[in-house]
Amino acid sequence: MQKAKHTQASGYRKKARRIDTMTKNISEKRLVDVLVNNYSKSSTLMREMRFYEKRIDLVVLPKMTGETIAIEAKVKNWGKAIGQAIVNLAAAEKSYIAIFSKYADNVPTSVLLQHGIGLISVGSSWGDVNILHEAKKSPFLNTMANNHLKARLIAGRSDWR
Repeated sequence: MQKAKHTQASGYRKKARRIDTMTKNISEKRLVDVLVNNYSKSSTLMREMRFYEKRIDLVVLPKMTGETIAIEAKVKNWGKAIGQAIVNLAAAEKSYIAIFSKYADNVPTSVLLQHGIGLISVGSSWGDVNILHEAKKSPFLNTMANNHLKARLIAGRSDWR
């Protein structure tokens, strides 16, 4: 824990604040790096793929199934990730949120089940990826958008044209 600092000019003590060293160096980019490392051998994938006005953190096309998977990664803001994952249901056959392993248990499974969104727990080490809840196939899938997403993924283009 960081100690309170006393400043002579103001004469007050700043509140001591706890620095969480475990998550201090963890970023959304690091989580996506771990996911890319995990899926790159068995899938075609792309980071930051544009989908209309937003970007999907990671789009995965497994060679075995050929189903498009959208993944939104957040360190701990699962609420924002769920909102983004719901939007992704229009373009991807399955949608997941990836949360840093320390905070993955905070995600309410009832919300995930209600929308058919999956949950991936991601640690900071390579290979530290666990699917905690499987995603359901999207009932809101727009076939044209999905085909366009697949074509861009295969062509290696992240833009939405």
